[in-house]
Amino acid sequence: MQVEDLGCAIDGRTLLDAVSFSIAAGESLALLGPSGAGKSLVLRCLLGLAPTHAKVTGTLFWGDRRVPLADRRTLAELRGRGLALVPQAAAASLDPMRTVGDQLREVCVLHNTDSRPRERLIEVGLSPEFVDRHPHALSGGQAQRVALALALACRPSVLLADEPMASLDCVGQAALVELLARRCEAEQVALVLVSHDLARAVGCCSRALVLDRGRVVAQGPLATLLAAPPEPTTAALVAAARRT
Repeated sequence: MQVEDLGCAIDGRTLLDAVSFSIAAGESLALLGPSGAGKSLVLRCLLGLAPTHAKVTGTLFWGDRRVPLADRRTLAELRGRGLALVPQAAAASLDPMRTVGDQLREVCVLHNTDSRPRERLIEVGLSPEFVDRHPHALSGGQAQRVALALALACRPSVLLADEPMASLDCVGQAALVELLARRCEAEQVALVLVSHDLARAVGCCSRALVLDRGRVVAQGPLATLLAAPPEPTTAALVAAARRT
């Protein structure tokens, strides 16, 4: 997947400006930056879920396809088997009236993948008995694991994870980072991880793109950015990571 010159404006205000990056199968990329930098908006634009009144520009290159990022219909066709999302508020994304197993089966039917809900739960570290649970019976960490199982059940090429550790404690964050890295490697899924926490991103990403006020201010191998931050925003992220 290659994103070229992604831009987004609402009511004449530029929120994203010429954001470009690429990712290959099995690679991992962190989208880093302070709150309000535009990280989550990048994912929404890629999924065709930007606000309806937003003006989105730029191009998505998907294999041999060239998709204008303003083409919401084509982007919607890529959702699921192409691009899958692990949302920040996992519990809120689940249907409160249906069991975990029913939701996993529905995803598998919609995207024509093997319906193996118990196996999918085991793969994300949950016991098979969770198929019969409703979302209200899940902890925050368990809900995040269910959301990951739902996303991977689509058999996507690229997994978009929108600050999935934000609502978890330190132990839960570390466990989820390790799980993301392991499952994406096992299934050769490219990972784009949105985070403001560089310390956590290091656990599952090899490259990073740093955003500030909708613009790319730094990019490259995470190890290089850690060793020699090229500009103030990256330096602030590195300093914060070293304090944790």
